[in-house]
Amino acid sequence: MARLLIDRDDLVVRPSWWQRVATGHREIRVPLSAVTRVGGASAWWRPLRGRAKRTSHLPGLAHLGVWRHPDGQDFVAVHPWKPVVVVETRGQTRFARIAVSVRDTRAAVGVLPDDRRCDRPFC
Repeated sequence: MARLLIDRDDLVVRPSWWQRVATGHREIRVPLSAVTRVGGASAWWRPLRGRAKRTSHLPGLAHLGVWRHPDGQDFVAVHPWKPVVVVETRGQTRFARIAVSVRDTRAAVGVLPDDRRCDRPFC
């Protein structure tokens, strides 16, 4: 499972070692000033939008990689039936949305200040 951390003025998403292998991304850094919302998804598949650009799909196990859509591209590392945290960004960031499965949604969302959290599920 991925981990969300705060490092100075950045939100850092660290995929697990095997997610790193599958996606080709060691960590993703987003300035906190670019984060607009963070919250849990109501279902694991809801954050998936657009078409897979570079992805690994393991049926029944995971959707991992980069998805392209009209608003840009998203980083996705979700696993069926696991809690998912969605980070939405704005401005000149590499990904418009980051969706990752985590062990505990509340703990992952709790890393951000209250004004950026979303009380209701995304999507």
